[in-house]
Amino acid sequence: MMVAIAEMIRIGKKLGQLKLIDGASGNMSCRIGDRIVITKTGALLDELTPQDFVILRVGENSKKASSDLIVHNAIYERTDHKAVLHCHGIYNVVLSFVLDEIVPMDLEGKLFLGKIPIVEGEFKSRELAEKIAEEVTRNGIVVVRGHGIYSAGMDIYEAFNRACYLEHSCEIIYKLRTISKANGEEA
Repeated sequence: MMVAIAEMIRIGKKLGQLKLIDGASGNMSCRIGDRIVITKTGALLDELTPQDFVILRVGENSKKASSDLIVHNAIYERTDHKAVLHCHGIYNVVLSFVLDEIVPMDLEGKLFLGKIPIVEGEFKSRELAEKIAEEVTRNGIVVVRGHGIYSAGMDIYEAFNRACYLEHSCEIIYKLRTISKANGEEA
């Protein structure tokens, strides 16, 4: 458990450096056997300490855990993923208001992601948690309209890399659309 916590603390700092989180936004977890190590509600991911985590059984609820625990549980119940990460990068959130899917134009995005759907629903609802888990089962990653990325992997680094690839692809799409519009072209 301590190794997973140390890795999540490292990733939390990187999320802050890359501006993929703001304030107390975002959350992450790792699955170890039938247990989940998840960030507490209100934890600042770029300032995590070992006291900012809760250890639960898969499927268990806790008011101390992140408010996205329902999503983490839904993903772990449906997949073999060992880590889940949720972050709020600026570019994916902006594009989620105007697109229904993210289609990367850059090589890494095409190779490692493919088309990424944008889903929507009521925050904290079982329905939205199931939509997120369904797409993560298919793609390992999804964007929630106006809310950000949910990414999963066999470890927290894989989940982090997916989220970084997606945010990078979104920044490229955003900037190309801006340049095209400035030049009077269609994006």
